[in-house]
Amino acid sequence: MITPTLDTKRIHLRPPGIEDVQAVFDNWATDPEVTRYLRWDPHANTDVTAEWLTTSIENITGDTDYTWFTLNKENDEVFGSFGLFYNEKRAMFEVGYCMMRKYWNQGYATEAVRAMVDFAKEALGLTKLFAMHAKENPSSGKVLEKVGFVYFEDGEYESFDGSRIFKSRNLLLEF
Repeated sequence: MITPTLDTKRIHLRPPGIEDVQAVFDNWATDPEVTRYLRWDPHANTDVTAEWLTTSIENITGDTDYTWFTLNKENDEVFGSFGLFYNEKRAMFEVGYCMMRKYWNQGYATEAVRAMVDFAKEALGLTKLFAMHAKENPSSGKVLEKVGFVYFEDGEYESFDGSRIFKSRNLLLEF
């Protein structure tokens, strides 16, 4: 299924485009505070961002990777990346997200995750979703719990380059 656009009260979620390179780079991909608990390191230059965007754009028509960029409806600012990705180990889709600090603690992440959950349930017909967050990042866990995710086990994950390992709380949402 082609990744569709989604709308909430304050946010427009749309698939990424190559024209987003500079906004992604400037708004969150270079911020070490945003990327602190993510599997990838801050982007060193716009070439890294363009490479990631190219892969995301190629996946728009697939059935295992749905990525959205969030735009503030008031000012059209691109402020985050949210997605559903098929986790083969778990045999279910996983929720992931990051966004620029300017939008933290204002309910935007919860609003976007709710929209993705609704899409997963209604459009994809899924009955459960997986998510995890670093134990050192309880704010991310609060977002997930507000949407209905429930803790079920401790775990860990590592950065793509293997240089960092994070202790995690693993959560499940069943509907």
